[in-house]
Amino acid sequence: MSTVRSGAIAGRYTGDWGSLEISDPASARRSGFTHHRLEVYPPGTDSIERRRLQQFRQWRVWGALAAIVADVIVGSAWQGWQAPLFIAVVYLAGLMLGAHATKRLRRGIHNLNVATILVGGTTHVEGDVGLLESCVVELEQLDRRRAEGQIGPVEYERVWTKIYLRLEPDARHHARVHNSEQSPTVD
Repeated sequence: MSTVRSGAIAGRYTGDWGSLEISDPASARRSGFTHHRLEVYPPGTDSIERRRLQQFRQWRVWGALAAIVADVIVGSAWQGWQAPLFIAVVYLAGLMLGAHATKRLRRGIHNLNVATILVGGTTHVEGDVGLLESCVVELEQLDRRRAEGQIGPVEYERVWTKIYLRLEPDARHHARVHNSEQSPTVD
């Protein structure tokens, strides 16, 4: 993972805490648009929950491919409306089971999105770049310190929780209001 300011390499970086998605810089140069998305799971999220979430998110693609294969196999055995109905029911059942299995986790995820848009030579920023950069740096350090054996599971969870709480929508709103109240005004 790299900080936002350093022009990080595009892709998706994951950890036990969640993920960071960075848009492709080549595309950004062409379109004038970059996007960074930090997704932090609720502290205590285990590997099984993360795997279920990943499977649920991938089901839309894999389920569609499976539906095409099933159409070829089942479609030759069943005529008329039965094959498409069976395939649709199986696909939707997969979506419903995945949605149910990941409901708690999906509702607890905190996201922070930052987009920069270049318009007429002027860069417009949407989102809290400072918060994103500080969280990414802390998460980088957290993962590094754990990999080097400098911290144990309890300290890892404590720092993860601290970052998670900073990303709560109410906490971000309070920080913006509090900072704007302290900012000097120019008359």
